[in-house]
Amino acid sequence: MMGDYTSFEQKMERYRSLLNIPEEMVFFFEEDGFICERNHLVASQLEYEEEEALYIQEIFRSVFELRSERLVLAGKPEAERFETAVYRKNQTCITASAYICFLDEEETGCYGMCCARNIGKYKEAAKDLISAKVEVEEVHKERNEFVANVTHELRTPVNGVMGLAQNLLLTDLSAEQKESVDIIKQCCSNMIKIINNILDFSKLQSGKFTIEYNEFSFHQMMDKLVKVNMPQAESKGIKLICNVSAGIPDMMIGDELRITQVLNNLLSNAIKFTSVGQIVINVVKTVDLEEEFELFFMVIDTGIGIAKEDMDKLFRSFSQVDASITRRFGGTGLGLSIVKELVEMMGGSVNVESEKGKGSTFSFSVRVKKTEPDTDTGNEPDIIKESPYIFNFGDITADEDEGTELYILGSAENIREINANMEKLVICIEMENWDRADAFADNIKQLVAEDTMNLKRKAFRLQMTVRKGAHEAAIVQYNELKNAIDEAFSKEEG
Repeated sequence: MMGDYTSFEQKMERYRSLLNIPEEMVFFFEEDGFICERNHLVASQLEYEEEEALYIQEIFRSVFELRSERLVLAGKPEAERFETAVYRKNQTCITASAYICFLDEEETGCYGMCCARNIGKYKEAAKDLISAKVEVEEVHKERNEFVANVTHELRTPVNGVMGLAQNLLLTDLSAEQKESVDIIKQCCSNMIKIINNILDFSKLQSGKFTIEYNEFSFHQMMDKLVKVNMPQAESKGIKLICNVSAGIPDMMIGDELRITQVLNNLLSNAIKFTSVGQIVINVVKTVDLEEEFELFFMVIDTGIGIAKEDMDKLFRSFSQVDASITRRFGGTGLGLSIVKELVEMMGGSVNVESEKGKGSTFSFSVRVKKTEPDTDTGNEPDIIKESPYIFNFGDITADEDEGTELYILGSAENIREINANMEKLVICIEMENWDRADAFADNIKQLVAEDTMNLKRKAFRLQMTVRKGAHEAAIVQYNELKNAIDEAFSKEEG
């Protein structure tokens, strides 16, 4: 007897707990639909009196029907949530999410149970959210169209100024005039980069940016990358090194333009924030699958570094570590945001490790596809097997052997021009005619520009010394450059 009483009490406790479900109207009903028990929410939400007699089919009119005086469901699922109209006493209705199940009358004393939750406010909120989303999309569309139009309009005059500056550089300018035109050209170049970043960001935001997979030469891409960034690094006296590990195939399928864009953004930042030391690019293959493989890139600099608490700002749009960065170095704060988006679109991720005052290491990975084997020979694509493909640009350190440099001065006519300018240069230096000396030093720099990096570096250092008007230092550097050219010429003849 005690066991039966305990069991009955336990069942009653379960039913009481059902009546207290928060935000749910709970009904227990009999076979003919008479509601034998209900919770307080029924009165408050449907405006019925506490003791008023109710039938479930009066409240859920499209859910139940009577068949032979027995209540059945009218096309609604049992023991599953569904949406329906629930009628109040004043014949207005609310939208509810309902759950209905039939019970064992011998066990429970009830024919069925129904729970219903008023979801009208959620439906209205969902409609408002959809309207807001449509409105935001319209605003984004208008903004992107505006940005695209403005940036295109800006690009036309900037390209015009850039073209005129390039034409001016071909005319006979004094050293001071040439320096001013060079500044104009550099400003135009910076403006074009900013415009391109804004356009790319706008395309990424509107979902119009796509990755195009084409076959390309990886080593040619890296060669161009280093040559493009080398002048900027050299102008600051920074050493630029690129190491491509052995085992990376030359030909692959991927988006060469976007990989180059990511690397250019990271290199540009590294050069911008590095005053002394070096920048190193390392590339390795980390994952090798049947049809694709993963390339892992690292761009390591010895620049100003980033504090740990500022790391989370790096990849946000229009964000830089602090406001003084923009004043000192310029930029829109979009570069790393675009890098992150592009890398993720190419199936990779980007990371950064840095310490304030000790430099930064930016790394990222991308997935590229393998090329098909040569059908004529059956050979696999070429792979570098002997040694890494290494570029090494910048000032040569004391532990490096300058004797390993290869000197190629070009045609005999080019060599004669170099010698003629060298003779004129020394006369101008001795007479301390620095404007003319700077012009001849610049000519020499251009003449050796296509030749070895050692000569180009010496010519650049000489030009900078001449521009400063340092007589004795200019003579020393002139002699160094002359000896290097004579040595190279003797190797050519040999």
